[in-house]
Amino acid sequence: MMKKAMIAAMVMAAVVCTAAPVMAGTYTSPNGVLSIELPNDNWKEMMDPAKWVVLSDGANLITIEHYANGEKLPEMTIADSHYVNVYQAVFSTQNEVFIITGSLVDVGKIPEVCTAIMSTKVLQYDTKVAVKPQAETQAASEFTIADKNETWYVNCDGLNVRASYDTSSKLLGGVGQGEALHVTGSVQQNGKDFGWFRIDYNGGSGFVNAAFLSSSKPAGNSASSSSGTDTTKKSTTGVAYTGNAKTVYDTSGNAITIYEATNGNWYDNSGREYGWISDYEFGRTSDNAVFSVNKPVSSSDSGIYATGNTTTVYWMNGNSTTLSEYSDGSWYSPEWVKYWSTGGGTYAGADGSVLYVDEPQLTPSVETDADGEVYVTEQHGLSSQGSGRPVYVTGSDGDYYDASGVEYHQEDDGTWVDENGDYFDQTW
Repeated sequence: MMKKAMIAAMVMAAVVCTAAPVMAGTYTSPNGVLSIELPNDNWKEMMDPAKWVVLSDGANLITIEHYANGEKLPEMTIADSHYVNVYQAVFSTQNEVFIITGSLVDVGKIPEVCTAIMSTKVLQYDTKVAVKPQAETQAASEFTIADKNETWYVNCDGLNVRASYDTSSKLLGGVGQGEALHVTGSVQQNGKDFGWFRIDYNGGSGFVNAAFLSSSKPAGNSASSSSGTDTTKKSTTGVAYTGNAKTVYDTSGNAITIYEATNGNWYDNSGREYGWISDYEFGRTSDNAVFSVNKPVSSSDSGIYATGNTTTVYWMNGNSTTLSEYSDGSWYSPEWVKYWSTGGGTYAGADGSVLYVDEPQLTPSVETDADGEVYVTEQHGLSSQGSGRPVYVTGSDGDYYDASGVEYHQEDDGTWVDENGDYFDQTW
């Protein structure tokens, strides 16, 4: 949707981007045309001969393209067979268009990638000529592969393995934190290292981004140093693999890479079998351990485990989610936000959010009191102007209260004020 301002943004995604994590720093594109706030220090720029700018944490991508002077825009990708979510924003000025795409393997990264995309700023308007892909910045670019015979180690949660040295090439699978890779070659552009390595993978070759590898074995990691990337060796079951990989986490936040087999199960590098429990959890069949596809919010919660109890709760807008109980008495949402039961029909989240046991009535209901008088009960969803914290209020005859008994009233301009003097906007 275009706005009247010079920059218009349009985001197409499966869910709304809402969270705002701490950013690690500002990335400025070549020629100072555009900037974006990176989610954290794990994100680095990747070299890609077919793209203008590619940022990655090893598995997830943020790609930036620039078009100008009547150039035909590409078809916008909504999803593919590997990425669980794809987010795209279009920033348009009078003579040019920037397309920023976030492609996610890990659903736990949705908030930070969404926030990063929406932090994009155009620094130079009307540059008239679109910035060229990286391979076109040098005349007569020639790509060669210099032979290597070295062992390098994965230095991120999960790293994509591709058929060639660009992010648009076929995805062969993934490798996990600490895995040892046999590097057989270094991709070079006009005789200089381009930032991609060729490795032994699954009985053949694959390519990985060298920025996420370390020449020394990460401390405290017990990954095998033999092959580590050969999917035929990930299990002793003899099954074939699809090439899909996921990073899952135990309750302490430790990452494990598991690989999808054609029999529908998943296996780690030791051959242990995993299976889906829900949309956001895997279970290991050998010991009934539960792993989340989202990294826990805190590694200080080591030693806790899922009890198996779940409960359905509701946001103020009527959308539902499932909380899972853990042995320390806390509950976790699929996004790994910790909640505590308040005992009053609500769950309070560590991020300030509130979830409700009873499904909200989104339309006023007509009721009769003990004296037979008819009155109207209204419900409204509010959002704190200071923190964005959601609040659900209900009341009649002009008196409104939230689940904690705090009283609210509406101002003439439509905003709401609670008894403490804090202001809220009405969301529905």
